[in-house]
Amino acid sequence: MKRFITALLALAMVLLCAGCVGSRDSLPGTLGVTLTDSTILEHWDEHGWMGDGTEYWKVELSPEDAAALEQTAQSEEGWHPLPANGDGEILVFGRESFGFYLTGKDGKPLLPRVEEGYWFFWDDQTHSPETDGVLGRGSYNFTAAVYDAQTCTLYCGELDT
Repeated sequence: MKRFITALLALAMVLLCAGCVGSRDSLPGTLGVTLTDSTILEHWDEHGWMGDGTEYWKVELSPEDAAALEQTAQSEEGWHPLPANGDGEILVFGRESFGFYLTGKDGKPLLPRVEEGYWFFWDDQTHSPETDGVLGRGSYNFTAAVYDAQTCTLYCGELDT
């Protein structure tokens, strides 16, 4: 009986600690971007204990980091020059007729539409940059980002449902 209670308490401790994660200000690794001298202007994480939620970053890139990101965007999987189209546009920016997938705390679209730069999408369920078929699912787990080349600002959001 003592072993059973000990095992049950150990399991309870593991489950309690499973939701404990430290602060994560760094950008998602799927972006392929490493910040060396940039400023995170805004970061928040509304993931709950079960892992569902949204996380957001707004980063003002240094000239060096902006140049590195533009180089990455031209060669890495998931990055595309703006404008976005098709399912990519709907998932990253939303559309009134489809709704908005990535939203801020106020319920409005999280990522701004910009004229010049790049957009990024990575589907965590299929581990690929493909947007085809994502809209037909019952749950969404993806990272999306928009880089504004005019202001050297990176906006990034993660959605887990």
